Amino acid sequence: MLSGVFSPLGILASLLVLGALVLATLFELKRRQRAAWEAFAKAHGLSIAERRMEVQGRYQGRPLLLATGKRGAGGKKRHTVTVLRLDLEGALPADLLLEHERPEDKLPGAATPREEMLGDAELDAAFQVEGLSPEARPVILDPGVRQRLLGLKGHRRVSLKGGWLQVEQRGVPASTTALETLLRAPHDLARAITEAAPALPASNTVEAPLHAGAPLDEELPGSEHA
Repeated sequence: MLSGVFSPLGILASLLVLGALVLATLFELKRRQRAAWEAFAKAHGLSIAERRMEVQGRYQGRPLLLATGKRGAGGKKRHTVTVLRLDLEGALPADLLLEHERPEDKLPGAATPREEMLGDAELDAAFQVEGLSPEARPVILDPGVRQRLLGLKGHRRVSLKGGWLQVEQRGVPASTTALETLLRAPHDLARAITEAAPALPASNTVEAPLHAGAPLDEELPGSEHA
């Protein structure tokens, strides 16, 4: 009886069944992800792209982009991320760059070159900063902003760039609860930054396209088809 199972035809049949199960599992996961994103968009009056995992609009009054993208050079290192962008409404100068340093990006024993420092030991250990202006420093060091920035260190990437807050995490949320959870802490940070910032000239508050400021060496968010 077992000899038939381990025959070439039996092995081939088993592989075909296994492959069909894997494909069915992936299809169901994609279906649940799409359904969750559509439900989330509908609940908040946002628009969702027809052929991409990409949601845009105003979330609690703040321009938002939520999308998926691919990261990594290729092969096993290639992976999917979910990217969230929130408009800071001109609360920080557009030329400020504050970016989370991922431990896996650092060479063992190598010091990270720095030109600018915030003057806060924890923030300076976790973030790289460029274009720091006298107006931006007190906003970043505001206790509420500082606490929420440090609370996002577990994400793949956190950056303040071009007047936007961008947060990335690995994988794609497959429930509305997971999507709400993803947004909660970054949205609290964006609100804290807006509240801590002094009034800036109107020229800093002009809305940029949601894809503006994407790193040129990586695919834009929304590049992964649903």
